Amino acid sequence: MFDVMIIGGGVAGLAASLFTAKAGLTTVVFDNDVSQALKVHAIHNYLGIPEISGAELLHRYREQVSAVGVQLRNETVVAWEHVKPYFRVTTEAESYDCKYLVIATNLNTQPLTDFGFDVVVNQKVPSGKIRMVEGLGPEGQTHIPGLYIAGLLSGAASQAIIAAGQGASVGVDIATKAAGKSYMWHD
Repeated sequence: MFDVMIIGGGVAGLAASLFTAKAGLTTVVFDNDVSQALKVHAIHNYLGIPEISGAELLHRYREQVSAVGVQLRNETVVAWEHVKPYFRVTTEAESYDCKYLVIATNLNTQPLTDFGFDVVVNQKVPSGKIRMVEGLGPEGQTHIPGLYIAGLLSGAASQAIIAAGQGASVGVDIATKAAGKSYMWHD
């Protein structure tokens, strides 16, 4: 049993994982290397980094989250469900349970539709290909306790730094709920 499972290892999912793991929550990220960031040749608007490729940015994120104990699993998620009071994620390899589940991918939104969420085109992304959960606030918390949405799927704009910040906010919110008090991390 994990405390936190995150489906999607792009900037939002990895940012969320950094904060949950640093708060002492067992955290696993499922990813299969199809993040949109990997397709970006050069990012010029990431504060503090004049230029970086999406692949290099994700490489640095992965190194950092691994160093704080996040488990990175290169497994494709085939299903997830709410098995009250937990969530179950099934990959091609096996099934895992957790207390908090973060959906940070646009690849398979059908389970969200199955749970009654309206998934529509994210108008903040010019391609028209990216989906978002309609009616969700920027904090990413859904009406299902313990289920969060991160990144572009939350309705965030298509900028890596914005998606990462929204994912970090989700991670802090989960850490706060798990601790029962405001979570603050400053090293």
